[in-house]
Amino acid sequence: QKSRLQSCAFSLAYCVDTERIMGSNDAEKGSSRSDKRTYTQSIRQKVTFEKRRFDVKTLPADLHRVYKKVEIERGEEYALTVVFTIRTAIELHRAWHNTLLTAKILQQLKDKYKLHLAWELGVVKLKFHIEDGLYELQYKVPYDYDSEFQDLYMRIAIAYLDEHITVHQGLIYQDETKAGKHTAKTGLFIRTFPGRLVVYPFEAATCAVIFFGGDWVDFGIAAITGLASGLVEYLLVTIGGSATLLVDVLVGVSTGVIGGLFFDSNIDGIGGQLCLPSIFLGTLYWYFYGTAFVLGILEIISGELQTGVVRFLAVAVKTFILSLGTSFGMQLVLDS
Repeated sequence: QKSRLQSCAFSLAYCVDTERIMGSNDAEKGSSRSDKRTYTQSIRQKVTFEKRRFDVKTLPADLHRVYKKVEIERGEEYALTVVFTIRTAIELHRAWHNTLLTAKILQQLKDKYKLHLAWELGVVKLKFHIEDGLYELQYKVPYDYDSEFQDLYMRIAIAYLDEHITVHQGLIYQDETKAGKHTAKTGLFIRTFPGRLVVYPFEAATCAVIFFGGDWVDFGIAAITGLASGLVEYLLVTIGGSATLLVDVLVGVSTGVIGGLFFDSNIDGIGGQLCLPSIFLGTLYWYFYGTAFVLGILEIISGELQTGVVRFLAVAVKTFILSLGTSFGMQLVLDS
């Protein structure tokens, strides 16, 4: 019960603080927020947050080694702030992949707490140079766009910048966010397989009609191809290892095969009347990183040529593979 009370109190305090940080400037809400802060302070008098200390033993081995070295040289608070900044960069990059905005929040943390820290934010590879290059950490961060993570990690970082939470509270809240403790059960269900299988047919069918001019027949077939693509990805992800490299190819092939079979069929006059582009584009919409195209262009314009060009080319190749797989799938089942 004590730990539950501490967790509830911390969550209440964080919500009040971040509401002020990210919220509007309405003067009418000033008095109510002040009352909330007073109530929060009364809870803090009973539940001391100092007892909620981040356990550094939960850090990855490489980051823990660097933490111990920096702690000896500059103290616990500074070392934990370095850890907080690195983890913020990793998780924002994982959920966002916008190097420009991620670098901005990192620079604010560096300036605020006078950190001897530099970084290189690549498309999927991050490098951190700690204590003027005395230590270096490298991480490979895959694509995993998640707007909720983006929002939560930004709020945590801004709350720490404005000194509304301690570094221990920030690190603990990061752990809880990653563990899904602040995400609705429905969000956790569709975030990973097998729950995510619900999303694929719905996304494919609606996009085929709304974005790409399909009709209700295309809607139904796009739902089938979307479910098939989800099952293919689920199977390969379950196998793991090198099998995941085949996701784009096999998703494209399965989409082309199913769409081609329906196009070549004589089911109630469906054959030959389908809008295959709407079906294919609706299904593959999930796999097209349109955001990455835009980010690549923005990075090139902003002078981040290496990251921008690499990102743009990588996404172009991924799109080509998906399209090639779809074409090959159609050739397997169509005569001409």
